[in-house]
Amino acid sequence: WADALSAFLTAHARYDGLRARFANEQGDEFEIPLVDAWGEEYSKKQYARAMALQRQMAGGDRPSGGESIAAWDSPATAMLTLTASSVPDGTRVPPVEHADAVHDSFSYDGVRDTLRNTMEYHLGLDADQWGYWLQAEPHGMDGDGSGMNACYTHLHVGVYFDTEPLGLDDDLHSVGSEFERVIDKHVEVCEYAGRSAHDYDTITDYVEESNGCISLNASVENMGSYLAAYMGGYTEELLDKPIEYLAWGSIYWSAARRRTSRSKVLTEAIAADACEQRAESDESNQTDAHGDAVVWDDGRGPDVVCECCGSGWAIDQSRLDAPVSDDDLSDALDAEGESDETERELTLAERWPTATAAASVGESTTKTRIRKRVETELKYCNDVPTVAEMLGRNMIDPKHAEFVESVMNGEDDSEPESFRRASLDSEWHLEAIVDRDGEEHAPNGGGVDMAPLKLPVQRILDETRLRHSLGRGEMWRCSKCNFAYHDDGTVHARHFVEEHGITDPESADHVLLVDDYYDEDRECMRHPAERHDSG
Repeated sequence: WADALSAFLTAHARYDGLRARFANEQGDEFEIPLVDAWGEEYSKKQYARAMALQRQMAGGDRPSGGESIAAWDSPATAMLTLTASSVPDGTRVPPVEHADAVHDSFSYDGVRDTLRNTMEYHLGLDADQWGYWLQAEPHGMDGDGSGMNACYTHLHVGVYFDTEPLGLDDDLHSVGSEFERVIDKHVEVCEYAGRSAHDYDTITDYVEESNGCISLNASVENMGSYLAAYMGGYTEELLDKPIEYLAWGSIYWSAARRRTSRSKVLTEAIAADACEQRAESDESNQTDAHGDAVVWDDGRGPDVVCECCGSGWAIDQSRLDAPVSDDDLSDALDAEGESDETERELTLAERWPTATAAASVGESTTKTRIRKRVETELKYCNDVPTVAEMLGRNMIDPKHAEFVESVMNGEDDSEPESFRRASLDSEWHLEAIVDRDGEEHAPNGGGVDMAPLKLPVQRILDETRLRHSLGRGEMWRCSKCNFAYHDDGTVHARHFVEEHGITDPESADHVLLVDDYYDEDRECMRHPAERHDSG
């Protein structure tokens, strides 16, 4: 854990002063600072997103000057806390394993599904009338950090929902018991979760009490501030945060675990708020407000979305009719592939004028369907039919007779086609990475660079005399504190790092002594100073 913390803080510190420079073919340039997901900038962005949710759901003034109209008539919030013991049976659970168990409970083992069923089946809300924000947090932040779970993780699941369809008149007491099944599911599926930390029976009032595993709030004046403060609205620099937070952060950094996630509804609300602010900003090229121009989106979520931001939040879904299907479009393209003016088939670039680059491999979906029908017919028929018979049996348009004949003859005349348009002079590209000393480094084209990583303990073990096996009568000894041990060197390598803060192998080798009871005087075990003197 200590090694992971050291590597985590080192990796974060390397971002200090790092900038990316972008340029275009016209000679224009600009630079932006590079940050990771653990700095002050990221924390402020998370806080701003929470505030955006409050504006979109309950109304309020945007920083850019406009005013958001409340999308929900009576918004409320619920806070569910999911945790687990770090010593469930008296044995300490490794921190990454513990974090995986808590997160997997929600993401993969049914807790999220139970929450969805609670909101949409038991409470009867529509999918766009509720959403969740999951935020991981460290234990030990509110006390002295001495608890058994200090530095380990737990989850806050903030649930936003509109109470107007429920007809509760701001009385949420009956809603609290509905969330009990979510807590029950977590205790059931999370290996290290126990009832004692999730005992909602001890909560006398879900609305009045805020320290239990279920807490409701029907009249939060500032929902964004409330949830941001409750769910990790720490905006100070990473190195200024408590050690419990740093140790907890090293778990997520080393395991490459996400510590926050939001449902699509909340993500779209945040995107819509940002879209509105761009339209109101003098520094943005966007002029259309959110939803002024809409397009159809076949992806997951709303069908009609804003053309500027891709969010369907607060957009009337009846504004556009569903587009023609791929099959119908393919038939239309096949029918109109011939240009009346040139009597030639249009190229891929001509058929797709808005694309920067595209490639086509194989044949159209219409021809693929016809090919399958013909090949199936040939496979099961006793006598080879004529082209006319093949068209009639499979209800194929006669205009495809030539293609059907080619399939029957075993021919395949499809050829791949592609194009890439020349980039505009105004398009930006990453030109260089500039470090804190002003030195420029060429970008590597993106992606992930893999490099061997040696943490301090491993470096000392590999680059000092500790890499050698002890001989007869030999023992390692620390000259700083006289600590001695007879092992493979791992204990002493860790001793140098943890007890004396020595991370440099050369320094560690000078502090390291070898007791030689039989005076074997092996050369590989000689002190660096002795080797230097003899040289």
